[in-house]
Amino acid sequence: LASLASAARPPRPPIAVVVEGRRPPSAMAPLGRAASMGRWCLVGLLAHLCPAEAQIRVMAPESLVNRLSDSQGRIDGSTATFGAPFYGQRLLGRLVWGESITNHTHCRETDYSVPEPDQNSVLHHEHNEVQLIHIIIVRRGKCSFVTKVRVAQTKGAHAVIIVDKEDSTLTTHDIRNIIVADDGYGNTVDIPSMLVAKKEGQYLIDAARTSEQVIVELAWDVPTDHVVLVDMWMSSASLESLHFLKEWTSKRKALNEAIKFVPHYHVFGMQATSDYNDLCTDTSAQYCAEDPDGSGPITGSMVLDEDVRQLCIHEIYKVQRADTERISLAGHKVEYSKEYWDYVEMLMEHCPIDGTDPDSRFGKVCSEKLMNKVGIDPAKIQHCVDTTREIKLRDQRDHTAWSPRALRINGWRYTGAMDADLVTRAICAGFVTMPKACDELISAPHPVLKMLMPVRGGVKLSQFVTALVVVSCLAVAALMLYKRSLTRHIHSALREEVMLEVQAQMDSYKQMS
Repeated sequence: LASLASAARPPRPPIAVVVEGRRPPSAMAPLGRAASMGRWCLVGLLAHLCPAEAQIRVMAPESLVNRLSDSQGRIDGSTATFGAPFYGQRLLGRLVWGESITNHTHCRETDYSVPEPDQNSVLHHEHNEVQLIHIIIVRRGKCSFVTKVRVAQTKGAHAVIIVDKEDSTLTTHDIRNIIVADDGYGNTVDIPSMLVAKKEGQYLIDAARTSEQVIVELAWDVPTDHVVLVDMWMSSASLESLHFLKEWTSKRKALNEAIKFVPHYHVFGMQATSDYNDLCTDTSAQYCAEDPDGSGPITGSMVLDEDVRQLCIHEIYKVQRADTERISLAGHKVEYSKEYWDYVEMLMEHCPIDGTDPDSRFGKVCSEKLMNKVGIDPAKIQHCVDTTREIKLRDQRDHTAWSPRALRINGWRYTGAMDADLVTRAICAGFVTMPKACDELISAPHPVLKMLMPVRGGVKLSQFVTALVVVSCLAVAALMLYKRSLTRHIHSALREEVMLEVQAQMDSYKQMS
């Protein structure tokens, strides 16, 4: 991988890379495979980035809290780039641990056993009964992170804590800077997972071995601001990027008054040579892009052209939103380009990479047709491309991310699956005051929480009103029955009195006669 670094690129802090579960692709492998590079299980120490943090707070037993007294019972870890973290939520769970009995280090279902999730497991917390999620602890090693989490998921885990290897020297600070990456099969995992350091992880294992109830709180905190800044790195020819943009466009439009979106494109440089199969703009190899179809008609040079076109569309058609209290508090402007989002939403469908007709396939001709369709002036875009192409490509090359497909929220490295719903949850968790649009966009429960029973707590207003109506109806019915009974009793008493009076009068009449 190091051989792909361009001599022209500014120096970066060193990146220590560890590969788990698979061999890395050859540095000189065809870069048509570059789209999957970010999926190799790479664990890089990226000191120049603000990493995603997963937080564990130990609630019980007291002995475990005391062992972690220096951090007030808190353990920080690194969130996996696959699965679905509980952004914006804090959940309580019970830790379970199963010993590896076949020396496969939790890589196979038959290697360990754990209790099944208890649907009736609840904890009295803040005057409510809170259902506990099922958290399985596993040990790192011998297979990829994805494999371990997938096995735990089949055993009923709602979340997984991966403890670093027993011979590891990494500290909690080191772990926080590690990328727990996908091995290419992360789409089979729906639950969140995190990596923690050996020392703190061993405390959790020891407690789970000896204590019946080890309760922890899981949280994924996002830095907050009044306006959320979203930086996204992508490739204009990546099916993964195009699919995400298509699914996320409607949510982005709903948040156009509250987030500032900055697009970035994956551009890299290589050592000058003529043997790169049109991956670069020229033989100097200063600006190159991944080839999305290998030996197909789409080249890296064509991808770079589309990258610049999209940057120009966003630059020319973005409109500053009117000042609001939210924008004033944030201290920076919010811009939104409707035409850009209309364009990228339709690009995959109207200009497919595998199209058979050159005029309707990914490229300049199809791009300009789509521009006309969504109200973009192709002449303006071409002028922008002609005059700023070099500047834009240099800027993209010099400001790369930790992965060809990456997302940063308020300067914080997003981890988790690039899923439109999950990304929206993370963005909404980044607001100081959540906008109304978020209430509608994240109204559906987290996929994992759907498997759990509803949280049992105090009486809800709807339940109280229903009970009040029922009680009122019963009271009215009881009063009506009582009234009816009382009326009958009065009528009966009156009849008896009348008969007695009549009888008395008849007796008086007989005596007179």
